[in-house]
Amino acid sequence: MMEAAGEVTFFFSLIISTGLWTALQLCYTPGQESTDERTSAALKQKSVVDTRLRDKRLVFYNRVPKCGSTSMKILLRTIAKNKYFAFHEDKVYVTETFEDDELQIYTDLVYRLSTPCIYEKQIFFVDFRRFGFQQPLYINLVRDPLERRVSWYYYIRFGRVGQRAIPRNFSQQKMTQTFDECVLSNDWECDAEGKEGFLLTKFFCGHDQICRQPSQMAVERAKENIRRHYAVVGVLEEFSSFLKVLEVVMPQFFRGAQDTWQDLNQQTNLLEDQRTINRSPPSPRIRKIMRERLKLDYQVYYFIRERFHMQKVQLGIKD
Repeated sequence: MMEAAGEVTFFFSLIISTGLWTALQLCYTPGQESTDERTSAALKQKSVVDTRLRDKRLVFYNRVPKCGSTSMKILLRTIAKNKYFAFHEDKVYVTETFEDDELQIYTDLVYRLSTPCIYEKQIFFVDFRRFGFQQPLYINLVRDPLERRVSWYYYIRFGRVGQRAIPRNFSQQKMTQTFDECVLSNDWECDAEGKEGFLLTKFFCGHDQICRQPSQMAVERAKENIRRHYAVVGVLEEFSSFLKVLEVVMPQFFRGAQDTWQDLNQQTNLLEDQRTINRSPPSPRIRKIMRERLKLDYQVYYFIRERFHMQKVQLGIKD
């Protein structure tokens, strides 16, 4: 891998290869739809549980930030120690849109990872088939878009209990500004058009031009990718059920995950350590404003939640 990275001349490939190399070093080895009224019909086109997934050897968790991903990574490290698969963690945390030549290099590097494995990276959806590779088995975890945005806003300022924030060039006024004040000022952290504006949609839409600007077409592409390529997309508000679904759908990786999660919580301060510091809930007025600003992400979120609930029903899983 290092040799292949050395042949690449532009900066992107160096970043990608470095992240994947770090993952290798740290691994543990033993027709268009409209809107919400048609969501149910679209979901019911076919079963949302595919038993063939049990044969897959590469699981790709393209994690969405501030959606329980730190807790999920801690869990994956633990279960990987006791099972015969590797968990590869990518240490490059920049989320960007990439061009096809960059994605060609990236997909090649991913398929050099040892398998069976679960690989995690903070990256928008990638269609590996376009670059000559078999599609990995995708999973993900999301949360209410406004709750994610609020959590991220305070996290970049203060961090969480178990990890202080990385120092940023915020003025004292910006550091102490509440989320409500940010929304009313239409600052970049809280607006509708910035890089956080429809982030959830972009994570499932991908890198194509259609995914780079807020639009209904981007939402529909995200939904289609979820239908076609994601085995399970859970919701953080139902994390325990998410683990139960994973155990049934992919027992080769997740058998015993629920029990392991309960043990971790009993033995450590895991949940408390993930709590964002100095978080203040938004007012009803701000919630209304932000729900309008995040309307595209909410379409994707509601689609995911309904699909997840259908999986639970099909598998007989209850909260």
